[in-house]
Amino acid sequence: MKTIIHLDSVEKSFGDHVVIPAFSLSIQEGEFITLLGPSGCGKTTLMRMISGFEEPTSGHIYLDGNDVTSIPPYQRDMNMVFQHYALFPHMTVADNILFGLKMKKVPQSEQKQRLEEVLHFTQLTEYQKRKPQQLSGGQQQRVAIARAIINNPRVLLLDEPLGALDYQLRKNLQVELKNIQRNLGITFIYVTHDQDEAMSMSDRIAVVHQGKIEQIGTPEEIYYKPSSLFVATFIGENNIMKINSDLIGVRPEKISLHKADAQAPHHKQYGVIEDIVFLGNIYKVSVRAEDDIVITAHLYEKSTWYKGERVGVAWAKEDEVILR
Repeated sequence: MKTIIHLDSVEKSFGDHVVIPAFSLSIQEGEFITLLGPSGCGKTTLMRMISGFEEPTSGHIYLDGNDVTSIPPYQRDMNMVFQHYALFPHMTVADNILFGLKMKKVPQSEQKQRLEEVLHFTQLTEYQKRKPQQLSGGQQQRVAIARAIINNPRVLLLDEPLGALDYQLRKNLQVELKNIQRNLGITFIYVTHDQDEAMSMSDRIAVVHQGKIEQIGTPEEIYYKPSSLFVATFIGENNIMKINSDLIGVRPEKISLHKADAQAPHHKQYGVIEDIVFLGNIYKVSVRAEDDIVITAHLYEKSTWYKGERVGVAWAKEDEVILR
């Protein structure tokens, strides 16, 4: 695949404080890549440097092989969508979307054609004559996305774009965003601290911690083969245990429980059930093991387990991930 954006040893400091140590990353054309990490880890600073709103202290940023490190945002073939939509309240949906094309003096016929296309992609055709205050939060966000993609940017940068929306609406828009990206073939660079969002939408995830990439890979690689203790504990639930001299992680869905008096040599631990919580699709069972750690199992059936019961805890060797 062709590299569309390359960060070459990019560093950012504010005074004596280094926010982003020397950082390199290649992003492929047409992929949906997510920068995932906790608040304050440097995700937004990275995004602002890619977009041109911040200039690196050192290093270079390339767009399609051209050095754009010192080029202002409006001269980069990118658009950015923020959490706060910044729509013009006095304009209709159509006029908000067309604003950039009008500023560039794009011919009217081309404006009309592009408007029809993006209204279709973002499912806004029936709302084009409304004002922003007549729309829901999800509809307003779609207007912001339509305004960004109507310019046919090579890259679309999205900084926590769904953060202000409620849970169900966020889930629906995740699917819509991924479909828009697939249909248009635009490179999406997405910033979030929401693990579920990153897992459900991304082709690749870059887990960012203290300004550095801890791990980059597909959602499956990040989840099942975390390369560090931080990734193992930040992405989903994990049981972290010390076995001999190794620190290992085992996902709760890979844990099985057995009656303590059963003849099962594969038991790794014994313990007492402290809690059983029903979460809709699974039962979350917490077991206080003999070495005083709590092991969590996700079970699809409650079976006959009860609080205070002594049980054997087991998992397959291949489900262990050794952490550094």
